[in-house]
Amino acid sequence: MPTTRRGRLENGQHAVSFRFAKAGDLLKTYLLASAAILGATLLATAAVGGTYALLNSSASAGQTVTIQAGSAAVSITSPLVLSDAQLYPGARNVGTVEVRNDGTVSLALRLFGLTPPTAQTALSEDLVIGARTVSAASECTSSLTPTITGTFRSAPVAELGTTLAPGATAMLCVSVVLSADAPSASQSQTATSFGLLIDGRQV
Repeated sequence: MPTTRRGRLENGQHAVSFRFAKAGDLLKTYLLASAAILGATLLATAAVGGTYALLNSSASAGQTVTIQAGSAAVSITSPLVLSDAQLYPGARNVGTVEVRNDGTVSLALRLFGLTPPTAQTALSEDLVIGARTVSAASECTSSLTPTITGTFRSAPVAELGTTLAPGATAMLCVSVVLSADAPSASQSQTATSFGLLIDGRQV
């Protein structure tokens, strides 16, 4: 039975500033009072190591059957850079990152949870993180609905719906949304060094 192993790799920090206002104020004005910082959003990949039994020949009973060991590995081939657009309650910032299958077996990509910020705050508790695969960076816009979403209090574990052949790459659109009902306590706070865990399952 195949196994899956996970690891964590963080990319460099990217600070994104945003302004804060109550959701009901958004239609009235964009002259929002206080500013806050959404700090480093990091994408973590799984180093999907291990050995898998692959049948590379077939034979009738009594004949020798050769079993060949395969390997599985996932890496990030481009850094995650989020949009620097101002973020307010209900708004979504997005960015893309590429993931590559460096192994010798096909892997189904999965979001395997989130890693919380170094220091959790009222701001981080109201962030909703999302992800989905896209075919081009131009598809990754703030209006795109993620396939999977979750919070640090309820981190998701779900398939991304993409299978990578050995050597193939996939582009992920990662989003960060500030909840529409975020409290005023979120103003002028930060959320730094949080991440997504991506792993690969042999298929």
